Amino acid sequence: MSEPRRQAGASVLRDLRRRIVLNELQPGTVLTELGLAETLGCSQAAVREALLRLEGEGLVARAGRQGTTVTALDRDAAEEILALRRRIETRAAARIVPRAGSGDLASLEAELTSMRGAARDGDLWAMVEADIAFHLALFRIAALPAMEPILARCILHTHRFRLWAPWHRRKLAATAARHAPILAALEARDAVALAEAMGHHLDTIVEPPTSKTKKTEETPG
Repeated sequence: MSEPRRQAGASVLRDLRRRIVLNELQPGTVLTELGLAETLGCSQAAVREALLRLEGEGLVARAGRQGTTVTALDRDAAEEILALRRRIETRAAARIVPRAGSGDLASLEAELTSMRGAARDGDLWAMVEADIAFHLALFRIAALPAMEPILARCILHTHRFRLWAPWHRRKLAATAARHAPILAALEARDAVALAEAMGHHLDTIVEPPTSKTKKTEETPG
């Protein structure tokens, strides 16, 4: 594959992933290669490659002649995904702490800085990407490469559900700040504290709805 074609495919993939995760493309939306190619100003081949990747990430479902649709958002599935993610990330703490080097800490600090910058700019998608990069960089230290694609998919779907949850509203600066205790525990070389910090981080990733937001959620329209 030529470099321009590779770059075009990566751009289409990132754009479609962003639109789905931010719920700009709603669950059940039918996607066509021709329509997306015209909208995005790219080739159908680039769209086809992107849709195949998104299918692998569970963001779209392809059904032959019936076309491609954005997958549904299901609260039960979201809870199972978050539980799996919690197990993967908290159990990795015992492997991460003895393996982490100064370069790893610097990389994580850089991702946290990126999150803070996204918060200042009010850039929600940049925040999502920096958050994903932070968590995957941290997990990568555990040297469990076979698990990384599973975790990446869990993180992506956690973000999608969190951004869809009608009661969930957290300022971007607060989202960035929530990662500081994780990094502090790693810097202290405390595996127990790291597991606890990660567990708390994930347990509170979606704030429970208040009675007011519950009422809003249950109100049609």
